[in-house]
Amino acid sequence: MKKKKNVLLVLDTSRAISRGILQGVYRYVIEHDVWNVQIEDRGLYEVPSSWIREWKGDGIITRTSSLALAKILYGKNVPIVEQLGNGKQVVADVICDEDVAAGMAVEHFSQAGFTDFGFFSAGNAWWTQTRMEAFCRHVAERQGHLHLFPFAGVGKMTFYPIWEPRYDSTMHRWIRKLPKPIAIWAPSDLLAVRLVECCRRLDIAVPEEVAILGTSNETLICNALTPSLSSIDMNALKIGYIAAERLAQKINGETPCEPLGVVPPLGVVARQSTDIVACHDHRIAAAIRFIRANAMSRINIDDVAEAVDMSRRSLIHHFRMQLGRSIEEEILKTRMDRAKQLLVETDFSLSSISLKVGYCTASYFVQAFKRECGLTPHQFRLENR
Repeated sequence: MKKKKNVLLVLDTSRAISRGILQGVYRYVIEHDVWNVQIEDRGLYEVPSSWIREWKGDGIITRTSSLALAKILYGKNVPIVEQLGNGKQVVADVICDEDVAAGMAVEHFSQAGFTDFGFFSAGNAWWTQTRMEAFCRHVAERQGHLHLFPFAGVGKMTFYPIWEPRYDSTMHRWIRKLPKPIAIWAPSDLLAVRLVECCRRLDIAVPEEVAILGTSNETLICNALTPSLSSIDMNALKIGYIAAERLAQKINGETPCEPLGVVPPLGVVARQSTDIVACHDHRIAAAIRFIRANAMSRINIDDVAEAVDMSRRSLIHHFRMQLGRSIEEEILKTRMDRAKQLLVETDFSLSSISLKVGYCTASYFVQAFKRECGLTPHQFRLENR
């Protein structure tokens, strides 16, 4: 019997993204059964346990948060797959596609009719900088108005709850002066928490005046907030699986096809903090709310028109004028977003999902899904679970 390799996982399990990565790695381990795995359970900035200094094995998967930790791990002289690093001395091997994530954020806000976009971060880590630059590009492509927090990309990265007083006072002034309504993206859920708290202190309504979107989908945090926090699911499980694949290649002496593994995020998980339509026409805003609440019930244009007390012709005209898309497109998008969520997060059959998203037969649902998403529902489920 072939001897199993010994692999060490050094992950900050206090974060949802690392726990998702851990799940992805273990999925690979279960499928291939070629590794013995040890794990260092730690917070992002905790000093590594002393036993790591004595550990001997065949490979490491890590999210390295400090040069001190990097010195210990990289001193082992074994293959390593990095998922964080500092972007300079220690560079990641597998990451989420930051450009796609930023595009999803801007698209999510644009679909709600926003033209003013904010980016909130404090300090300069490579991943916040990358997300900010991508966000700026996507906002420019939409010809939107961009508002950056003054400390975004400046100074040392600061994490909640370690928060300097100068950031709080600057944040209060910044939010007060922003045009309303505005949509703000934070490159982590913990930074988004700061925004929600600040708006509460200033008596600024979320999402009516400020819509807030986080990143990483820390579900316990997102659902515990009032209002609950929308966030981008960065597809951590797949990142973990790809990381394990790359480590296996390195251990076997193979060179990965691409120097960097880039994994697209799953999408925006919409909750109350962005459940708003930035529309000057209150009737069109009401139409959007009606569609989102009832799209799974096979509604049509006449149903929407009746719900908002408008003529069919007037609704069609004003809807496209305000949002740049048709009512049918909005209904379809709402259904497809829900279908993607069900495909990834549940084991429901295609027949069950088709009924839940407003299609009378599975075959019709499959055709519509493939036409809109470029994959069959089965292919999408396999790629994203």
